[in-house]
Amino acid sequence: MNVLNTNPFKISLILLSVIFITVSCSSEDDSSDGSPTNNNIEVSIDEYPSTGELITTITSNLSGNLTFNITSQSISQAVDINGSSGELRVLAWQVYDFETNPVITVTIDVSNGTEIENKVIIISINNTDDISSFLGNSRTAYINASNGEWILITQSEYNDLANYLSNVSKSGQSDNTFQSTSGINTGGANFTVSNNNAPTIPEGSYLFAFRYYCNQNNIVDTNVKVSETSYQNNFETIGSNLPEHNAGFNYFVLKGNNAQTSTTAYLGIYESNSIGYKNFNGTSYFYESGDAEDLTNDSTNRSYLYQGLSTTLKQWD
Repeated sequence: MNVLNTNPFKISLILLSVIFITVSCSSEDDSSDGSPTNNNIEVSIDEYPSTGELITTITSNLSGNLTFNITSQSISQAVDINGSSGELRVLAWQVYDFETNPVITVTIDVSNGTEIENKVIIISINNTDDISSFLGNSRTAYINASNGEWILITQSEYNDLANYLSNVSKSGQSDNTFQSTSGINTGGANFTVSNNNAPTIPEGSYLFAFRYYCNQNNIVDTNVKVSETSYQNNFETIGSNLPEHNAGFNYFVLKGNNAQTSTTAYLGIYESNSIGYKNFNGTSYFYESGDAEDLTNDSTNRSYLYQGLSTTLKQWD
């Protein structure tokens, strides 16, 4: 070939083609050598798992001895990771709440000392009945109960519901009164009572638990009352009668309450037998004989020992 007679334009095209092929081959080789890649990993877990429960085990495309490190998480202290094995586990179990944190996102760096692979873990929280999650011995009775039925539970279960469900308020009587060293007295049977100026149920709330003190055994006809008018008038029964219970402090949970208060509400109780109270100067209450809606009588210096738990965030079916 006579190079001097060759078209310069053709020579330029040939040289560009050679360069393009060389570069293309180089890129393909680079992408097949186990280089780091970005990955999203989606997993799910039920609400309120146990601390230490395994969520997933992180794997990597990198070779060699790997280390795993959490670089960010959308909810502080939600997860912990084993730096050598890549096991991702529950840390703060309380934050696994569908109603407040339906998704938790965690970013993890995997490194072999020279390369880093980024992982994004998307943890979806499965919606469950939050009340059931905090019941132990009483869970079976709760699951088998019908909506609107009160179930006898333990003190520790009541306390867990008060402490761990979201947006919980206490009404009817304060914890300070229950915990005071004043002696417990018991009143007469068969009347409806409401503590005046007691903590109220906030607007837009669902009543879901109740506790009170009584001094008789085999009580079957007592029920919980709520008024959206005042401490004195228009009380209505919430749910079934309380299940049979005995003397002392008793604790209950209400299955499937869908009745949300439309305004500030007031808690009362109809007790078919005696109910406990403590004497405190300056306190007052309303009462009426029998299972009543309106309490026409009032008196002073007694604080009756009953309390309700309610929440503005429905956390059950």
